[in-house]
Amino acid sequence: MRARPALALVLTFAALAAGCAEETREPGEVRDGGTPSASRPPAWEGKGDAEAAMKRATRALTAVEPRSASREDSGTATLVDGLDRTFEVQGDRPYTFDIACQAAAPHTVALTLARGDAESEWEVECGDHEADQFNIPAGAPFTAEVTPAGRGTDGLVLWRLNTVAPEDVQDCEDDITECGS
Repeated sequence: MRARPALALVLTFAALAAGCAEETREPGEVRDGGTPSASRPPAWEGKGDAEAAMKRATRALTAVEPRSASREDSGTATLVDGLDRTFEVQGDRPYTFDIACQAAAPHTVALTLARGDAESEWEVECGDHEADQFNIPAGAPFTAEVTPAGRGTDGLVLWRLNTVAPEDVQDCEDDITECGS
């Protein structure tokens, strides 16, 4: 007969612990587990969602960074503002431009890489566990542009510009001119 009081104690403890559990949601998921309606756009609910997205994007960037990488530049942009930046890529080592996106709801961004008359456009999926990485040989400056999203779109883009050892260049040596989408 001792088993019944022990079972009651375990069930009571489980009920109390469940009441203290913190609810976690993916950005864009509403409290009832559904998806946002058209009248209520997906949004991050406060600083915590944005910080969590920043951590996920940082992990995605780190996942593709080779050991030989030497950071030359990095930054963050909101999806609403987009990105339009020109980078100097001098020296004799190749570069990688790595980009990760996080949003409150499923989203893709258009990334355009341009150098001189050459241009390539890429689609970057928000929420990927590994950042998209583009190889850029040293030489003339290049521009990276992410088209701004619609007003009220919660999300961010993190990017890094690294020099890497030539042996760490994978697939295409120049994602702007030779291997564009």
